[in-house]
Amino acid sequence: MIETLLYGCKKGEPNYMEEILYHCKGYVNKNELMEKGKQWANKNEYDRLRITEINLMEKPDFTKTINLK
Repeated sequence: MIETLLYGCKKGEPNYMEEILYHCKGYVNKNELMEKGKQWANKNEYDRLRITEINLMEKPDFTKTINLK
């Protein structure tokens, strides 16, 4: 099962303050979602939108979250 999340961050806020603006189970047209998200974000003072898909049937790989610079 695929979960799709649209994240956004309020203008002036740091990146770590992003919020989940939309959540959907199953298939989502990502281009349409981003377009509608941008329209909503402009009206509500959000920017820096991003879409993430999570496959709940796969085991998570937490090593991808660690930045070893």
